[in-house]
Amino acid sequence: MAENLKVTGTTNPEPNTCMDAHCDCNIIWSLAQQFTMRQLVTHTPAHGEMLDYRDCKTHVSEELFAKKGPPTFVDDPEVRARRIAAAYARVFLEDFHLGDKSKIGRFYWLGLGAFASKQVAATLGTWQVKGLLRGTELRAGLGRGNLWLFNDVLPWFYGYAAGADTFEQCADSRDSRHFVDQVATNFMRQVDHAITIDKIPYEIDGDTGAKKAKLGYHKCTQIIKDGFKAVADWENAADGDRPSFALTHLLAIAQHEQGEVLQGLIYDHPDFNKWLNRQRFARTFGDDTALNASMETIKYGLSEGAGPLAPFVRALVPGLQLVLTSDYETDNAEYRSDAPDRLDLADYQKRMGWITDAANKYDGLMQKKQKFMLDELSKIKNLSDRPSKR
Repeated sequence: MAENLKVTGTTNPEPNTCMDAHCDCNIIWSLAQQFTMRQLVTHTPAHGEMLDYRDCKTHVSEELFAKKGPPTFVDDPEVRARRIAAAYARVFLEDFHLGDKSKIGRFYWLGLGAFASKQVAATLGTWQVKGLLRGTELRAGLGRGNLWLFNDVLPWFYGYAAGADTFEQCADSRDSRHFVDQVATNFMRQVDHAITIDKIPYEIDGDTGAKKAKLGYHKCTQIIKDGFKAVADWENAADGDRPSFALTHLLAIAQHEQGEVLQGLIYDHPDFNKWLNRQRFARTFGDDTALNASMETIKYGLSEGAGPLAPFVRALVPGLQLVLTSDYETDNAEYRSDAPDRLDLADYQKRMGWITDAANKYDGLMQKKQKFMLDELSKIKNLSDRPSKR
């Protein structure tokens, strides 16, 4: 992709003089989207040394191309979720070409995002979702939401890392319809682009979730501006004042994530919502009956009109929890945030209640056990790379 971003221009013939070269905002956002997409391309390492992605040495060489065939986007949603988690962790740890190791912690949301995407991978890898629920909107929605949140949110962090002044100047200019040609072409090749792009974002009131305007095409919202204003405040604050700005940033980006991206994209989808209602209803029944059900009965219980068999859904839909370590599950309550039983996930305010609790637990661990948490994020950054499954 880097070849398509080369430009030509007239050189200055006068020795010992300089001329300004201006890179417009559409180029900035094209670079940001290219960096984001690169994390999900086959042949691209998911961990290890990540040099400037524009360097041809970190791209697909002709030799590698000949050995493995043309690169494509990772298509297994579980593998992709791990890659997304690794990318979030890497940028949080400032381990990329625009990173600044002296500012680890400014991109606070990305740390929680890394744990969350790792948990999406865990859910997608369960026998219920990977097996019996394959082909359902529940599984498709989880994968779609994780992918397109990533496409939306990571470029904002890239744009800010390129410079706070650049971000302020260019934030309102982001629009996926204005990427440079080859980046736009590759961008549109991602799964579900056609049914997704006009839904992200849907500007909301961050407190109530009330919808304000359907924007689409990864345009900027006030919540995004507020979230990155808090990053600037963090950078300019004394060490003792930084935690409050970090949490302010995290909660703002969480509102964007949950309300402006995921609400319209998956939670308002009628089929996805139907699965959430089945899960919530199933929480009223005991586990023993569900787990002792035969496989044939469970499968039958997924069909339309199988209301009497709703208890079996409890065995099929994994519990809702966020593990704040690199592990997929833990019995240690200190590192786990469990959703309230029978939580109505489709309700933005109720869902944000749980997200806020999880954010506060994450924040507490970051303050009290920072080295441990950074080590766990380093493990997520180094999640094993494996090819997309066919």
